[in-house]
Amino acid sequence: SESLIPTWDAYFKLRSKRRKYEIISYFPSTIIPMVGTGAYFMQLQIDPFSTIMGMDPLMAAGLATVGSGFCGYLLGPVLGDIGFKCMNSKIVPAMDERDKAFYEHVKRNRSSARLNSIRNPVPDYYGEKISSVAGYRSWLRKQREHYRKGVFGGSVD
Repeated sequence: SESLIPTWDAYFKLRSKRRKYEIISYFPSTIIPMVGTGAYFMQLQIDPFSTIMGMDPLMAAGLATVGSGFCGYLLGPVLGDIGFKCMNSKIVPAMDERDKAFYEHVKRNRSSARLNSIRNPVPDYYGEKISSVAGYRSWLRKQREHYRKGVFGGSVD
């Protein structure tokens, strides 16, 4: 696994590539269910005097169309992750191993959420915005600064 992803920089590049797959999959996974649901309701014969779950049929059709788009939107990152894993199947086990190691680093080094306040919010608690080794070092500094502000109060300067 070490030879497949030799450095942390390579890991962060793969991580950003996976995130791009997830973001790109939002669009089709939202539009396709909405268009399909809308097309289904457009061809449906509706009795204007009937109700669907107590609602006007047109309102129910609109709500179902928007609901299917929302469900597709929620499903988008999952489909993107599946697509990434299919396209990069050789490195998936190594990537999972690095993910676990990275999240262990994050859990070990993040500031306690108990120190959170309106004036001192926890910076990137899950480390989602880290995209390089330099970004990781910056994240560590921000976590230490948050800890100092939470424990000792005031500014660190």
